[in-house]
Amino acid sequence: MSTATTDPERIHHVHHDGTDGPLSDTLVDAVAALADTDPEDLPPLDSRINVAALDGLWNTAGDERPPDGCLTFTYGGFAVVVRSTGTVFLRETE
Repeated sequence: MSTATTDPERIHHVHHDGTDGPLSDTLVDAVAALADTDPEDLPPLDSRINVAALDGLWNTAGDERPPDGCLTFTYGGFAVVVRSTGTVFLRETE
């Protein structure tokens, strides 16, 4: 998982390539890092979204390009946008 910040609006992004575990783990780890907290201290992700569906939505580790798309929801004080490319954008909500 790589992390970067886009300064103008404080949008953070991470890339999930499918080789470092499920997308849901990447997402929870990124939110925990940005919130400066332990992942165990965050609310359960499944209280916001179907985790199995999120993890199975796009196969970014496969040889074939996944279909285009994105999924948007809020979690742990962040607006989350998951793109089919494996990029996850996070913006703190106020």
